[in-house]
Amino acid sequence: MPLSNQSVFGVRPMTEAINRLPEAPSIIRGLGIFKAEYLATTSVAVESKENTLQLVKPVPRGTPGEPVTDASPDRKTFEMLHLPKNDVVMADDVQNVKAFGTDNKAQAVAEKVNDKLQAMKDDIDFTREYLMLGALKGQILSSDGTTVIEDIYNRFGITRQSFNWALGTANTKVGAKIDATKRALAKKKKGESVNGWAALCSPEFLEELVYHDSLKGIYERYQEGQVYRQGDTEVSFMHKRIKFIAYDEDFGNGVQIPAGEAILLPLGTRKTFREFFAPANMNAAVNTKAKPYYASREKLKHDEGWDLKAQSNPLPLVMRPELVATLTVS
Repeated sequence: MPLSNQSVFGVRPMTEAINRLPEAPSIIRGLGIFKAEYLATTSVAVESKENTLQLVKPVPRGTPGEPVTDASPDRKTFEMLHLPKNDVVMADDVQNVKAFGTDNKAQAVAEKVNDKLQAMKDDIDFTREYLMLGALKGQILSSDGTTVIEDIYNRFGITRQSFNWALGTANTKVGAKIDATKRALAKKKKGESVNGWAALCSPEFLEELVYHDSLKGIYERYQEGQVYRQGDTEVSFMHKRIKFIAYDEDFGNGVQIPAGEAILLPLGTRKTFREFFAPANMNAAVNTKAKPYYASREKLKHDEGWDLKAQSNPLPLVMRPELVATLTVS
């Protein structure tokens, strides 16, 4: 069976293959705010200084770390998450199968494996989006939607900011509310670069916003001109340098942006958002710089086929949580 070919289906070529496959589109990852950092360790040490989270330099497992001269009580260690997916290619799956338009059976097997890898990668990407939403909300939850994996505000004793825009009141000057919110957050930049803002909005918040008396006309003119704009297809409305984006992703476990709320976050930052990656839990990856995805295969009992495994080991963190805020309708 072609899957026995180590040069094509070994850990390295399969890992290279899954990393070449396209990533599933998503709203948060599409913003490009989470900058990837590929570590050689399974954890990252972070310390809080004036509500700003700072990295502690990691070192490969098995090597000495930097000497500790003054242990910080605000230093925390975060373990990267392990996201595995499994599938199988049975012998019967590729029996008498040929690639379309060719007699090459080996190519047919490769296509079958790629299809399996793509499906597993899509599930991992969906989970990464879910974890990023949790990071933006301040609380990363397990797939059950209730078990807390990380609560960044609780761990560092930081209070999340919330701004009431009073959108349920007809005479509210929404523009003034927006300006006041941006001024309050700008005071906390502490040298961070910000070239704009995005608001991930629940459908209820967005509806109250765009149809508010003070913004309805502006929104209608924005919609009329949308046909002439290119890019930013996810943006529902842009006003005062804030991209208002409808976010109603359904993760199947009740986790979402609560009705009547939105998450306001900065764009164009250098240090605010990070997605850390750890190496895979396999011999070939020990003490090596992490890759975003890994793939491997193992022969099933009685030579009936092959077990496929894909994995990623990420952890998204908001390093400047004081720059991310909750917006409410009332």
